[in-house]
Amino acid sequence: MAMPDLSGLADWVVVFDLDDTLYQEDEYNRSGVIAVATEIRKLYGKNITAQLLAVRKRKGDIWESACKLLSLPLSVKEAMLWMYRLHNPTIGLNKKVSHLVRAISASAQEVIILTDGRSITQRIKLSTLGLLKYPLYISEEHSSSKPEETRFKHIMEDFVAKYYVYIADNPAKDFIAPNSLGWKTVGVRGSAKNVHEQKIDGLTDKQMPDFWADHFTEVVEFL
Repeated sequence: MAMPDLSGLADWVVVFDLDDTLYQEDEYNRSGVIAVATEIRKLYGKNITAQLLAVRKRKGDIWESACKLLSLPLSVKEAMLWMYRLHNPTIGLNKKVSHLVRAISASAQEVIILTDGRSITQRIKLSTLGLLKYPLYISEEHSSSKPEETRFKHIMEDFVAKYYVYIADNPAKDFIAPNSLGWKTVGVRGSAKNVHEQKIDGLTDKQMPDFWADHFTEVVEFL
């Protein structure tokens, strides 16, 4: 695959969201359910994988269902939830996404990842995806979640640049802060598997990205 010409990015700090932007978060969710079900089979001698995946499909309470299937008190679901949050996921970057991130990293002033979530959980994901080497701005580590401006301002202080762009997927919260700070914003259209639906009805201009990319690889056209 030929590297795109991104020589014009020398003055840009390119900031990526993580979940449902660089990879499909649905893959992580499924991976976590299977991982916990595997541990349950070892610890309790029962295989309830199929039942838990069925509950997941209908968006029910997976861990409450697991407790009921095992005749355990509901208090055990908290431990199952932490097993899920701390599992080593079977996720990966799409080849085209991986190629493009490397190309942008080689050309831009800096590539950064700004994501909401728990510190350890997000870092496990990033480690699995081979993205742990980039500067990270994780919500729990900064006590600030989108749409707050805190982390975006920190990036501007830590990495002084001429231009900034945020590439993300959720118009309900992702673009409000960077838009207000004068950043460029790119929304990556997802699929029915996205954890957060990309409903734009009723959203204001402040919530909308400057540009929508139908596929991740199209962000190059905007940059």
